[in-house]
Amino acid sequence: MRIGMLLNGSYPADIRVRKEAETLAENHDVFILCKRISKEKSYEVVNGVHVFRKIEYKSLAHEGIIDVLTSINFIHPYFKKKTPIFIKENNIEALHVHDLPLAKTALIFTEKYNLKSILDLHENYPAALITWFAWRRNPIIRVKNKLLFGYKRWSNFERRIIKKYDVLVAVVDEMKQRLINQYGVDENRVVVVPNTEKKEFAENFDIKSTNYFTGLEDRFIISYVGGFGPHRGIHTAILGMNKIIEKFPNTLLVLVGPANYDVRLYLQNLIKEHKLEDFVIIKDKEPFKNVVNIMKSSQLNIIPHISNEQTESAMPHKFFQILLSGKPLLVSDCAPMKRIVEEKEIGSCFEAENPISFADKVFNIQMNYQAALDKAKKGNEEALVGNLNWEFTSKELIALYDRLSD
Repeated sequence: MRIGMLLNGSYPADIRVRKEAETLAENHDVFILCKRISKEKSYEVVNGVHVFRKIEYKSLAHEGIIDVLTSINFIHPYFKKKTPIFIKENNIEALHVHDLPLAKTALIFTEKYNLKSILDLHENYPAALITWFAWRRNPIIRVKNKLLFGYKRWSNFERRIIKKYDVLVAVVDEMKQRLINQYGVDENRVVVVPNTEKKEFAENFDIKSTNYFTGLEDRFIISYVGGFGPHRGIHTAILGMNKIIEKFPNTLLVLVGPANYDVRLYLQNLIKEHKLEDFVIIKDKEPFKNVVNIMKSSQLNIIPHISNEQTESAMPHKFFQILLSGKPLLVSDCAPMKRIVEEKEIGSCFEAENPISFADKVFNIQMNYQAALDKAKKGNEEALVGNLNWEFTSKELIALYDRLSD
């Protein structure tokens, strides 16, 4: 089958899309229409995937303007222009659309050219809008978001548009159940394809490298690596450090990742307010080789997400990456993470947005560290030889396209 994918992002930078495309390319012809950033080739074949970078923005501001225009009628002007050419030149038979904002644009052409339609919901997009903008302070941006990027508006759009797709792809069972409960979607129309990692990702941790935290060997390092948005729950971990350092003053919380000005300022003020400057460090986004080194060099890796409609039906890539690091994992009790951690006994959970619960779980891990390492070892085995890896979970994606081909 000749599969076309629409992605309003960079390829192969998007981890989920790359894994899906490369897996499908083993048995199908896969073509991607996506965004082009400076110096990237407008067309190339990457690991068997034909990549057409035909969507270009002059700047971040320009891209923001196009996002606003798209949100008015839910049709992306650039993808509307380029998609029919993309479909005809590559004889596309099925159109696989990544995330909600491109759903209506793609549907115009799946109906016009009688193509199979697949909508890949990377997350609960309407709920995500609430958390993405929660800490934004610019009054103009807040008004724009309220008018065009409100939860109710996008939830109503999601309700209408998903009924028109042949297949919906969800990232976790909880997302599938949400679509069934919230919109009455037939469960047979939803395929679950989790954000697991390929087994080969473990090779990144085998590379000989020095301890990332050289000079801090006397500290118990708790690391968070990822985005700094409001839903990430980083503030819970920071506040939990107040109690942790009473018993274990050698503990150091390291936060690594990209953050806009408003978010970084909020976190820095929180650290200063609680006099935690010697116990919490904020670092900028690090190169990939450093990220895996940070996970491996830490005594504990955390995913402290708050509990909301978005996080209760999503699962981050780093959950599975941490398993492959072989280091202990502590997560908040958001349903998908809690389910897997407790079923597989591969880590620990604390009550989301509860700093005391976070601190208590860290205490338990520090005082029973060998038990935490045993769970980490089990998690590593589940990710390598069990069913918590891409080689196993991608079978549903492969089966989906086998059915569509037939």
